[in-house]
Amino acid sequence: MAACLLAIFTTIFASHTPTPLYAMWQQAWGFSSTALTAVFSIYVLGVVVTLLTMGSLSDQVGRRQMLLPGLVFILCGSAIFMLASDIHQLGLARLLTGIGTGLVTGAATAAVVEMEPNGNWARGATFAALAFTLGASMGPTVSSLALLWSNHAHIWAFTVTIVLCLACIFMLLRAPWPSDLGQRQPGFSMRAWRPTPIRVPRHLLGTFLFAASAMCLAWSTGSLYSSLGPSMARDLIGVTELALAGLFAAGWQLVAGVTQFASQRQPLSRLLILGPALLIAGLGALAGAVLMESVWLFSLATVATGMGAGTTGVIATITIARSAPPAERGGMTSAFYLAAYLTMATVVLGLGFASDRLGMVNSMLGFTVLISIAAVALTFMRKQVQP
Repeated sequence: MAACLLAIFTTIFASHTPTPLYAMWQQAWGFSSTALTAVFSIYVLGVVVTLLTMGSLSDQVGRRQMLLPGLVFILCGSAIFMLASDIHQLGLARLLTGIGTGLVTGAATAAVVEMEPNGNWARGATFAALAFTLGASMGPTVSSLALLWSNHAHIWAFTVTIVLCLACIFMLLRAPWPSDLGQRQPGFSMRAWRPTPIRVPRHLLGTFLFAASAMCLAWSTGSLYSSLGPSMARDLIGVTELALAGLFAAGWQLVAGVTQFASQRQPLSRLLILGPALLIAGLGALAGAVLMESVWLFSLATVATGMGAGTTGVIATITIARSAPPAERGGMTSAFYLAAYLTMATVVLGLGFASDRLGMVNSMLGFTVLISIAAVALTFMRKQVQP
């Protein structure tokens, strides 16, 4: 179980480690914001393709049999990041990381839930979510500290990732795996295997659209901080130290993760008000920070949007968990995350394209207006769920 939790942490850590380094590479190699966001978004391509084709494969071949190759992909991606000399190599590293993430996260999360000693599935899921949160916040934190302490930040940051991958692979190979959990199914043949179809029952379409809209809203703000957050802090807010600029992305992930834990026991009716309200308030602070070049307003916006996104994400997951029947849960969950990942990629690419043509200030202001309108619209969709 510890090996599987480390696999989740390592995978998400590796996915977020490059965030503070994008501004460094952009400064050194001179590529555009569109190119930067394309590198970020190609990760989504790797995750989505893997989820669509092999998301359910660990049910047949075994959890550990999926985790090991997934970690190898993460390891290779980190090595390429460490040695990259141009933006094309960054794109390849990001793609490999996305494939590894798609292979590891589903299998590792399922394994953690299955191996919870007391059969408490909720606690197993909480442990997995904690590993996600820690990985998402520690990845950019380590990169930011490497930027502060070294002129070769990318080498030190990805050395940590590689060491984590090797340690996790060693633990998985040595761990005595339970004989009754997560093993290869007898008689399974890759020739006969087909991907699980993604479909949403017609009578649940309204509920699904509400949940997917809430998750897309939350992930849109997160993708902004993960892709352009350090560049925005440097170019618009006046944070000259790249290490400090990268910590805003780490802080956002930490606030969002902590808020998710704090919100899980709250009534859904309360979350439906708090989530969009916090997100709109944070986006207003973000617009003010951009216009006034205020670090303090940007810090406030980071906290408020993180809290709003965390709360809105809980709304989405609770809605799906309550509404999806067991026979349709796999397909609905896959469709749910597919919509979120595709939205994340679309928003990030759109922001990069707009920044190159309209300027980053206008792009950020447009983003805050559009997402605020979407948050208001979400509150009018509340009739799709039962608090």
